[in-house]
Amino acid sequence: MNTIVVGMGNTLLSDDGAGVFVARALETRLEGAAEVRESETMGLDIVEMLRGYDRAIIVDTIMLEGEEPGTVFRLTEEDIRITPRLASVHDVDLFTSLELGRRLRFHMPSEVVIFAVQARDPYTLCEGCLPEVERVLPALADEVAGLVTGRGNGRVSISLSERKNGRA
Repeated sequence: MNTIVVGMGNTLLSDDGAGVFVARALETRLEGAAEVRESETMGLDIVEMLRGYDRAIIVDTIMLEGEEPGTVFRLTEEDIRITPRLASVHDVDLFTSLELGRRLRFHMPSEVVIFAVQARDPYTLCEGCLPEVERVLPALADEVAGLVTGRGNGRVSISLSERKNGRA
């Protein structure tokens, strides 16, 4: 399966860089198994980035009310229709971008998995994540590598349904 892993975020804005740091940890580990890219933007740029791939794995941060920093959510395309952080006020959200690419008849991923790390502070100018988020990044990189290679390396993420059922 032709796979791309995209680490989203800005490494100069504290926890917002989590996705980029995971992508950097995976670059050599996934060489030959997946394309690994970093991106600071989402919006329509993501259409061209994901075009031609069968599967996309996106790692980003999220801000959900009442969640512990460092909690990792594993979201599907259905989940992102209701997720508040995977878009900026200046951009088109991920779901809309994927739909646009499909309507334009581009070869877009049929499988999209989003790993969203609950941030404590994604706004303060500070290179590097805060300890609660930093601590989970190696395990998240292991989980993403296991998903790509088919060799499970454990799971640190939870789904939204697990969150609703009280597991966190």
